[in-house]
Amino acid sequence: MINLIHIKNDLKQVFRDPVMSILMLAPLLIVVVFKLLIFFLFPFIATKFNFEFSLYYQYLMAGILILISGMLGIVIGFMMLDDKDGNIAELMAVTPLGRSGYLVNRLSFSSILCFIYSIIAIYVLNVIDVPFYTILLLSLLSAIYSIIIGLLIFSGADDKVKGLTFAKGLNMLGIFAFSDLFALNWFSILSLIFPTYWITRIIESPHSVSAFLIGTSIHIIWLSYLIYRYLSKK
Repeated sequence: MINLIHIKNDLKQVFRDPVMSILMLAPLLIVVVFKLLIFFLFPFIATKFNFEFSLYYQYLMAGILILISGMLGIVIGFMMLDDKDGNIAELMAVTPLGRSGYLVNRLSFSSILCFIYSIIAIYVLNVIDVPFYTILLLSLLSAIYSIIIGLLIFSGADDKVKGLTFAKGLNMLGIFAFSDLFALNWFSILSLIFPTYWITRIIESPHSVSAFLIGTSIHIIWLSYLIYRYLSKK
């Protein structure tokens, strides 16, 4: 179980690193900036150029949730890379906690924060009309996606410099959330296997049981594979 000692240690580790500190706090700044844009800039553009932003709010919300997940996913990946450099993961493997216990504690902090940030973003921006249970599901999937990003960074990079470069490439996964805008049938079909697509789909169909089940399943498949890959790694 994650406890106050682990949280305290995680906070110390995060705020010792300027990049992780920024990434931990940036989601809140992003929410504030977009709220100001929605209040002031979007109405001006709508009046001046007769462009209706509300038609694309589902994509805006999906993009922000994915951005929050990506930032906190980088934090997860960086913390695990720090642990690898300090041989902490190997030391934890021989304790009663074990590799699986270490992984749970390491992934919990940032993913829980991602869950909270996602709920805050949805309520503060207030650009989508979805029921509370859909908000909880979107926030849960965002938290899972942050773990996916973190594990991908950890598995694909040897240090934080390479990890940051790798993270920039992983940002391309976000494009699948906007696949319907491209009006390319093959691209929309390809997007079905990526978690980011289902964030938009669930926002568009907030009462769809099939979207909930398939979207959740896709996230769990990605997560399960990456956890299995980590635990089976010697």
